[in-house]
Amino acid sequence: MIRELTINDNDEFQTLGKLLKDNFKDLYNLEEEINREYSVVLGYEEDNKIVAFLHIKIIQDEIDVENIVVAEAYRKRKIATKLLTYIINKYENKKIILEVNEKNTKAYNLYSKIGFKEINRRKGYYNGTDDAIIMVKI
Repeated sequence: MIRELTINDNDEFQTLGKLLKDNFKDLYNLEEEINREYSVVLGYEEDNKIVAFLHIKIIQDEIDVENIVVAEAYRKRKIATKLLTYIINKYENKKIILEVNEKNTKAYNLYSKIGFKEINRRKGYYNGTDDAIIMVKI
């Protein structure tokens, strides 16, 4: 089930976030994010727990995907696809932008499969070595 996260989901949000970045807790505060009018944090709930989340920022006619993560035990179940498809359908008149590390071929292939197109690269964006691939879905 997909739903908006609440402050009660903070522990799961932070645990999943740590899969993305070791310092995730320093970068993202769930209470602040859910209280911003332009920020949406959707969770995917299974087995009575949040096993994935998608964090977006909506600015006028554009959506920026900030974070998407699925717990390792729940991967390969199309949960990321379901979350992305949900926002594509909900915000069908908005352009959706995301970035992915060039070495993250699984994520790149997922985004391509659901219609995202590469529009640019940021050279050396990740750790000064890996490029960030900027992708868009219109």
